[in-house]
Amino acid sequence: MRSAARREAGQGVTRAMVFLVLAVTLVVRLLHLRYALNSPLTYQPGPDEDFYFRFGKAVAAGLGNDSTEFAFMDPFYGYMLGTVFKVAGANLFVVYLLQVLLDTLTAYCIFQIGRLLDRPRAGLIAALLYGLACTAVLFTTTLLKATWVANYMVLWVLFGLVLLRTQKLYAWLLFGIWCGYGVALRGNLTLMVGLAVLLLGWLNVTWAGRSTARTASCLALLLLGVALPLLLLATRNEQISKSFTLLPNNGGVVLHQVYNPDNPRGVNWVPKFVNYSHPTETWRGYAAEAERRLGRSLTPHEVDQYWRSEAVAYIKAEPMHALGNVARKFTEFFAYLEIPNNRSLPEERLFSPVLRTLPSPFGWLLAFGVPGLAILLYRDRRALLAIAPIAVALFTCSVFFAEDRFRFHAVPMLALGSGLFLDDVYAWVKTHQPKKWAIGIVAAELIGCSSVLLARQMTQPPVTWDRIVWGYIRMGKLSDAKALATKLEAEQPPAAPVQEALGYLAVGDGDAARAIEHYRLATQLRPDSHVAHYNLAKMLAKTGAMDDAASEAAAAVRIAPLPEYQTLLEQLTSKK
Repeated sequence: MRSAARREAGQGVTRAMVFLVLAVTLVVRLLHLRYALNSPLTYQPGPDEDFYFRFGKAVAAGLGNDSTEFAFMDPFYGYMLGTVFKVAGANLFVVYLLQVLLDTLTAYCIFQIGRLLDRPRAGLIAALLYGLACTAVLFTTTLLKATWVANYMVLWVLFGLVLLRTQKLYAWLLFGIWCGYGVALRGNLTLMVGLAVLLLGWLNVTWAGRSTARTASCLALLLLGVALPLLLLATRNEQISKSFTLLPNNGGVVLHQVYNPDNPRGVNWVPKFVNYSHPTETWRGYAAEAERRLGRSLTPHEVDQYWRSEAVAYIKAEPMHALGNVARKFTEFFAYLEIPNNRSLPEERLFSPVLRTLPSPFGWLLAFGVPGLAILLYRDRRALLAIAPIAVALFTCSVFFAEDRFRFHAVPMLALGSGLFLDDVYAWVKTHQPKKWAIGIVAAELIGCSSVLLARQMTQPPVTWDRIVWGYIRMGKLSDAKALATKLEAEQPPAAPVQEALGYLAVGDGDAARAIEHYRLATQLRPDSHVAHYNLAKMLAKTGAMDDAASEAAAAVRIAPLPEYQTLLEQLTSKK
């Protein structure tokens, strides 16, 4: 077998080419970072982003294990942010720069996968395609786990290929630790542990030619490695939520959000007993409702178990309806359209010329990536390792939400498949094999057109202009915020977030009467907005309307008994 260096030389891949691809990947992300730092969307984070920002600050302050709130979602990203915040302060630029570097490393690892598959030129093409994938660029400047999960998936495949070549048993232990890290990063990556055992066990015998006994020893070390981080994870969860469990207390809640009679399409949905889609509000609302229904206090684990049982009962009662939704989301996974979750690509493109220039990647990566991986699988059974991340992403989208940041987990390996396919087409053209490249191009066109047709059956959610208004406010660009909010008020139906923004701006202008008008309209449009009730109470108190102020403060406390709300209510009632 030729050395890796000779294979690379044979396909014309040089170190300079690799460096150039990585430089392009890095520069594109740095350019986008420049625009992201001046975007109002960066200053008005999505619900999950805000959760992790507060989680990270709590960790930096030594309080990461003090609240059941932070047991609701996967913990690793919060601890990573906490570490950064401890060293550099709550500095988003440092986090984004770290994620830019991490994603550049991901592109390099895609190249290395191609090299280990004896296809260095295809790996280089794949690395470039990933480097120019606009969703990959977008997620580097968000407080979301997407960049980290993509990196995990790529390194999972890379390490798996290395394990099939190495004779060192301790490497299996280290890979097990890596798999355990994945579970702490995102709960659905538990599936990657099972796939590691099944695929690597089979390939270790059939491809690497090792004995069953040797393979059993390798897998035992892998599982031992998995157990080490999972033990730490379960101990942490027991400390916070009094339950020795591997996963956070959101599995049952998320399952119920998808499978319940009030959500017939099984989409991302918030019940009436939850005030906002923020993870903390979701947890608070679900916990309170479970305790109300059962008439007793519940531990976080008991809350999660209750809603899991409710979701399972619904699935059992309506199995065909649930399966129909799963089938629909299965097909939506393949659509060209990006369905936003926390961040929206169309909105981000309003403020980033980089994202406007780069095309949406999923359709064309799918068109090239599927035939590329299929051809690889026909030639090399190790392709199953590259297909595994796509299968997990497809399963997650089908069962839960077919949204961009969950589907993005498949993008790196689709980029790998696309590099393999384009490299094959080049080889077929060069060696005068028109039948092969013609069939390949037709297959890619059919897949790409199908992706576009599927997207036409879906609706792109509208731009959330109110979020942009609040982003301008948090940036200190009050004139831009006022201009946009005023325009929205004139051109669109009244919306509570816009009215709250106008109320906030009126407070800044010293116009209490106008602030009260906007806040009152906001509470009418959205009676469960405890923030609007609280702000209205403060302005009413400022104008001397103490009875009305106390009534609004009481409404805020009823909806969400936050300390600041209770303090205001006590102050107002004591003055009567």
